[in-house]
Amino acid sequence: MMLSPNQRIAWMISFGLIWFGCTGCPAPTAPQTSSQNQEKIQSTQESWGAIVLQGEKIGHTMEKVERLKHGEKDYVRTTTVEHLQIQRAGQPLKMTVENVFLASVDGSLKQFTTKIDQAGSVTRFTGQVSEDGKTLSISTQGGQNQAVTSESIGWKPEFGGLHAVYRLFQDPPIQAGQKQSVMALVPTMNRVAKHSIQGLEEEAVTMLDGSTVTLLKTKYLTEIKGQPALESTAWVDDAGEIVKMNSPVQNFEIYRCPKAFALSPNKKVSFDLALDTIVPVAGMPEGNRDELSTLSYQVTLKTGDPAKILASATNQKVTAIDAHTAKLTVWRIRPDSPLPVELPREDKPTEADLTASPLVQVDAPAVQMLAQQAALSGGSAAEKAIALEKFVHETIEEKNFSQGFLSAAEVAQGKTGDCTEHSVLLMALLRAKQIPARGALGLVYVDYGDKQGFAYHMWTEAWIGDRWLPLDATRGKGGIGVDYIKVTQTDLSGSGAFAAFLPVSQVIGQLEIEVALPYVDPLE
Repeated sequence: MMLSPNQRIAWMISFGLIWFGCTGCPAPTAPQTSSQNQEKIQSTQESWGAIVLQGEKIGHTMEKVERLKHGEKDYVRTTTVEHLQIQRAGQPLKMTVENVFLASVDGSLKQFTTKIDQAGSVTRFTGQVSEDGKTLSISTQGGQNQAVTSESIGWKPEFGGLHAVYRLFQDPPIQAGQKQSVMALVPTMNRVAKHSIQGLEEEAVTMLDGSTVTLLKTKYLTEIKGQPALESTAWVDDAGEIVKMNSPVQNFEIYRCPKAFALSPNKKVSFDLALDTIVPVAGMPEGNRDELSTLSYQVTLKTGDPAKILASATNQKVTAIDAHTAKLTVWRIRPDSPLPVELPREDKPTEADLTASPLVQVDAPAVQMLAQQAALSGGSAAEKAIALEKFVHETIEEKNFSQGFLSAAEVAQGKTGDCTEHSVLLMALLRAKQIPARGALGLVYVDYGDKQGFAYHMWTEAWIGDRWLPLDATRGKGGIGVDYIKVTQTDLSGSGAFAAFLPVSQVIGQLEIEVALPYVDPLE
């Protein structure tokens, strides 16, 4: 039995989500079939892992594989549970991700369920592959007591899930010099990806108890269409079972360990997800940056190409310098200001930017009530958008960091949250007023006195006339300045909404920023 590499992807997405206790936790509910009482479990294997940061356990994973017979057919049911507890802006934040995947013995996916619990905000996904294997139907429920929405994505009979990735490592066990790949669903992102492994060399690995074991080092790559590839390292034993995994994100690690240690109390670490991921910047202009018309940065990404990850859209343009460095130019965009000639303009709104989704419930009663309460007396679309930005800023009464990612309906009901909650509620209200809107994920410059730099952040973009107008309801200033850097944007639509957080997860801990040229105030 092994740690799940596919679960590590879900863990990466979880990290991206909680950025912006499970001891004795109940097992996830298995996908239901019409005759589940005919099911006969033939064998069960279970393993546990510890999620480690700064040498201390901050969470755990559990994986269970059951071989079962249902009628005359043999299946494999894979259950995973991942629990993580960390600090964000000084407040504790908990997240649990549960998956149950049912597959044929050859790894092809049949059905699955996923539950994401972010500090009490629960999102559920349920998937079923059609009889001919050409369609995967996914139902999504975003938030407690919210309506269920459904969509279908193209599929192939040979596409797999968790068990297919297990087989990639174990059947037969991966060897040094070998390369293997499989197409399989990525949990929480609900999109098919190419999963590839490459056996490298054997090396000595120190475990949590101080012992040293010799394991095969492997490179694990996950490639989702339209997303940057995600690479990590896994160390496997002679049976191909993963004993240790690591992630480039802030040096998180997962070690295989006994159940008792996995379920032991987590340790408090000094790392703070909000404060300790702030990116220092050299040469940042002082004073009122809101009035600057443009500013250029040199951005370096240690493990990738920033020109391929950072967005060239809305109010910024990225130009490659070399494989790890790019020039980023940011403009201050307002409804009536001339658009810079250099700014890319191919990025137009889509239908998804105007319609409801499981996370942006435009038609939810609480959202509609707020839309009616917002005092928008006539005016242009731009004036309405700016008024809604201020309205959301004033409506969210409690600014706290203990939430994970609430849906718009939950924010409208509870009126609490941080930047993600401000962004998603503003998206919903803009769409309710027939203004296309989407979320922007990236960084904003902050000055906390003893710590300055770019902090990870989420804001909103509204389509006004011929442009995307950036708005930030956490500040409510009528737009944003040149001290914002966007990584990507998202309409938060459908079952794959959380995939948008993957590019952000990849740059955390890997980014270096400096002002491209010494800034000279033109008024001095």
